[in-house]
Amino acid sequence: MKILRFILLLAIVSSCGTANKFTRAAKISMNGVWILKDITYETNSRATYNITILDNISLSCLEDTIWEFIANNNTGSYSLSGSTCSNKGVFNFIWSIPKELYGYTHSVLLKPVDNKMKSTINNKGYRMQLYDLDSINMIWSYDMIVDGQKFTIKMNFEKQ
Repeated sequence: MKILRFILLLAIVSSCGTANKFTRAAKISMNGVWILKDITYETNSRATYNITILDNISLSCLEDTIWEFIANNNTGSYSLSGSTCSNKGVFNFIWSIPKELYGYTHSVLLKPVDNKMKSTINNKGYRMQLYDLDSINMIWSYDMIVDGQKFTIKMNFEKQ
């Protein structure tokens, strides 16, 4: 019986260590300046939609934006400046790589904040699946339902 408890405890401790190793490695890889090169979406719908994410920002406005992730304090920003953008400027956020939730094994959580690092949307945030990450490329995916149709949005970043 003691051996069974020991093995169970060892399994729990080792699984926690793996998640922490991934989180540390992902934070190190994400640290720096990235360009959101392109955004694609997959759907079975044949209709044309004007999709918005991150507090009503159009996908076309987000393409070619510069994103900065600072790992030592989990803050960052992105800059909107394109001609299709209605809201131009620098937008700050706090980011984290939370534990698994709802089947997303690795995700990025962005919480929009103002210049004083106070939440701009009542402590709510946006969770994107961390689809792929290496030293020069990062892909986030985000599932949403629009008019009853599933959209999977993929955001493809390149490190600068």
